[in-house]
Amino acid sequence: MSSTSKVKAKEAPGRSTKERALDDLVMATNSSSIVSKRSVERIYYPNEPHFFRFFVKKFQRRAPLINRGYYIRLHVIDVAVRRFLERPSEKKKVVINLGCGSDVLPWQCMTRYPDSCQNAKFIDIDFPDLIEKKCRVVQETPELNSLLTGLKTNVANHVVLQSDQYVEIGCDLRRISDVEQALSTVVDMAHCEFMFVAEVSITYMETEGADSVIKWASTLGQAEFCLLEQVIPDGADHPFAKTMLAHFEKLKTPLKSVFTYPNIKAQRDRFINRGWSQVDVNNLWQIWSDDRWLPADQRRKLDDVEPFDEWEEFAIFASHYCVVIAQTNTETTQLNHEGPQSSGILLNVPILTPVVQFREYSGTRGQRRFGAATKLRNDLGEEFLANTFGLGTNTRLRSYDLYTKESCLQDIKTHHIGPSTRMCHTITDLGDHGSLLVGGRTSPSSALPDCWLFKKVVNTWKRVDDLPVPIYRHGVTRLGHSSLALLIGGKSDPSTIFDGCLLYQPGIGWIECEIVGSNYLPVYGSMLVSFHKAAHSPTGDGVQFQGVLAGGISRDGVIANQLLQWDLILPEDGKPTISFHEMDCSSVSNGLINRFGASGFFSPEGYLTVIGGIISNDVVTRDQDILIVDTSKLPFKVISTCRIAITPRPLLIGASVELNSDGQLAVMGGGATCFSMGTFWNPGCYTIGYIPKDLVYGLPMSLSRDESWKLERIVELTEAAERPRVSGPRSKGAAVKVDIPRLQITTEADFLAILKAGKPVVLGASNLGSCVQTWSSDYIVQQLSFDREVVVHEANSSKMDFNSKNFAYVTKKFGDMMQEIADGHKLYLRALSGDHPTDQPANIKDDFPQLARDFQLPDELSFVTQNEFSSVLRITGPVNMWLHYDVMANVYCQVVGSKRFILFPPSDVTQLSFAPGSSSSSIDVFSELQSSSLAETHPHEAVLNPGDILFLPPLWMHTVTPLSNLGVAVNVFFRNLENGYSTGRDVYGNRDLAAYEKGRQDVARIANAFGKLPPDMRDFYLKRLADELAQKALG
Repeated sequence: MSSTSKVKAKEAPGRSTKERALDDLVMATNSSSIVSKRSVERIYYPNEPHFFRFFVKKFQRRAPLINRGYYIRLHVIDVAVRRFLERPSEKKKVVINLGCGSDVLPWQCMTRYPDSCQNAKFIDIDFPDLIEKKCRVVQETPELNSLLTGLKTNVANHVVLQSDQYVEIGCDLRRISDVEQALSTVVDMAHCEFMFVAEVSITYMETEGADSVIKWASTLGQAEFCLLEQVIPDGADHPFAKTMLAHFEKLKTPLKSVFTYPNIKAQRDRFINRGWSQVDVNNLWQIWSDDRWLPADQRRKLDDVEPFDEWEEFAIFASHYCVVIAQTNTETTQLNHEGPQSSGILLNVPILTPVVQFREYSGTRGQRRFGAATKLRNDLGEEFLANTFGLGTNTRLRSYDLYTKESCLQDIKTHHIGPSTRMCHTITDLGDHGSLLVGGRTSPSSALPDCWLFKKVVNTWKRVDDLPVPIYRHGVTRLGHSSLALLIGGKSDPSTIFDGCLLYQPGIGWIECEIVGSNYLPVYGSMLVSFHKAAHSPTGDGVQFQGVLAGGISRDGVIANQLLQWDLILPEDGKPTISFHEMDCSSVSNGLINRFGASGFFSPEGYLTVIGGIISNDVVTRDQDILIVDTSKLPFKVISTCRIAITPRPLLIGASVELNSDGQLAVMGGGATCFSMGTFWNPGCYTIGYIPKDLVYGLPMSLSRDESWKLERIVELTEAAERPRVSGPRSKGAAVKVDIPRLQITTEADFLAILKAGKPVVLGASNLGSCVQTWSSDYIVQQLSFDREVVVHEANSSKMDFNSKNFAYVTKKFGDMMQEIADGHKLYLRALSGDHPTDQPANIKDDFPQLARDFQLPDELSFVTQNEFSSVLRITGPVNMWLHYDVMANVYCQVVGSKRFILFPPSDVTQLSFAPGSSSSSIDVFSELQSSSLAETHPHEAVLNPGDILFLPPLWMHTVTPLSNLGVAVNVFFRNLENGYSTGRDVYGNRDLAAYEKGRQDVARIANAFGKLPPDMRDFYLKRLADELAQKALG
């Protein structure tokens, strides 16, 4: 090394402080990018030298979606540069990385293609500050500088580092003359062939400046340009584009060129108009499936790198990034101004606009992806919809969203025992037989084999015959109007596609079908639908069903170009057989019908409606979200598309779509992780008027708000737990209630004895001070001030449900709140700390001193006073408090009005639908107490009147309903354990004990330890461990 002096590049003159600050923000995007590239380097390239590790201090494994996205970015640059290096030339090859950041492209090429790099030089150009840092790393890292000869630093003309193989130039790309001067210092430009690489770099420049760089590069003789940057092919309001643009705006590094050059055609014209004679433009999704860029065997091998199932999200990411390969002075290629076109441009059919109603979700309610929908009915026969399981904001969900209409007259009874958490499953309506749930997965490595039947009359789940192999991303369809179902395709593990077909027959289970012929290519994520009518088989000794199979992803990792009609023969005796026949359809129609993750429905007239999902090579545009296909005659023909012309625009990915009996499509949930830029959730439920015949012929359609679907509540599910029985069999009728005893105590020792016994009691007619006589509504308002603001629960139902959040937190004046309660409004105040509501527990003496002087605890409860954690003022209108438990013991002091309490002992917890880690249940105890659903529980009941105190032991689950228009109480929580409480913030006094919180982490680790075993072995051992834990509980 000829020079080790401190490196200092020239600063660009004339930049203001604000402009330099914006440049710093652009440079900061490099930090996140190289962490992701380091993740890819380590996981995808384990057998070659790693160079990003010298620029990333700590390895962070990124999510599979981000890893695969950066893999294809790195791969396409690598392929483009390799082709350039390997192309014969008498001239010196120069690869110039514009806005290089900490990329390690030179070292990767020198180790991967050493022979091709013999006559090559790599030049990195970026802001001076960033180049200085990169230079220091190169100087200090033998693994980097040992590949370089003739190394010297701090040369001249912005050249920070120079060697025979590699150069670093610290220069602002907006100053092209400085860039050219620096280049002329290190290479003989007249005798060089250049390749410029700009990977998401010049898009941060003002468009005029970026265009100047592109034009200048075309003037350097024989040159090539590889540009990779964002596009918005379906406009800035596409949910992915909207999320992407907002992300970069938030970082204060907005994408500058994307609005001027929003799509492939615009990018092609951009380069042609700036002197490039050959221009080839593709998006990354096209490149992914192009064997010239990524051969099929290489795509298949990626399944072994890490489990991957984020196909929809990968496709929309890749569709929003384009790759331009442009050349000048090419002698062997012809001018290409055309290239691939969007399939939406070529499809010449009417674009219809169905009537749509939108009902917005509240908060995070309704945020559920990759679930499955089914229909339910109440006792009046009114229809409800359920969006089941799937992926929520943080984890997979063991619940379903229940949807109803304004016009519904009666609620529906729901039960809380059912399947485990899952996603990518199916639910198929089998008519009067029920709805069949099939398979699904937890992770891409953990497919599920279990199947469940949802009985519509009683709305209960029943486990039925398991699949012969665990499967997810499969297709299931009801055969005509029968109670039979057909399953085709799916995945059983990250790299295995199920290549068979199965028939479900109630009472018998799953029967393997014999596949006749070889037209079917095994896929997963396809659209499978059945025609409504059945017929006699051609031989007359059985029944024939027919339908359509379209799209899906094949073993090669691309969307299959197969549109097939299937024929299923069910003989009176013998094995079912199925055959497939290719459908004659235009290539454009095929490209739009063959989708992954789409929903499909047949109308009686023979119209097939295709909704959502992803397609090959392109993004599904707004005008292509819904297709109407005429299948009444061959060949099939797309006769129209539908545009959901409503704001906010939905993303039909991961959504559950159900066709209801009134000819409406309900789109529930859905959304996507938008690469590293955030997650988009559909903000509400969309109801679409769907009568294809009327749409096609332009007949008027109407859809009122009362007819639209809205999210009513969330129903949590739990497993049925087998518990030891104390005596003979219990009745399967209603649970037997026990009255909570009412006692009088006279000493502190009396209360300590109650505390030690750990059972609830009512201390009747206790001395609570003057509050029992004075706390009228007017008195409370007078003492606290009419205008004092408080946050209250405002419910839309008398049955509040914490899990479904069927209430809103609203700020009201105290006087208005009390008047609204008097008028029958569904309000509930659970007072918080006045000064620090998020950090400190409530204390009536500090928060409401004007009322506190009227309230006292009896002297016999001195233990409570001495160990008090919080004292909470509660004011209640006509609403029920949901079923929940408190970790701390507490006394509930009724001051005004009356309430009915139902309590359950801690041993009932597995019967009451408490999700793991949750202290609240969605069971409506007061509605279900007389039904058999709670027959295995042990309810305890008490009615509190003014002056009564209810002692609530820790972990006793309880729910409350008012018996008067106004209820006022003071609830005092106290610590009865010397230790064991969780550390940290606990405003409400119901944070689970530290041992339980740690135990849940241990359970997750134990479960993960069995994650790579076959499902039956994993199930066997986890059940054994669960049994051991249950025995410990008994001991």
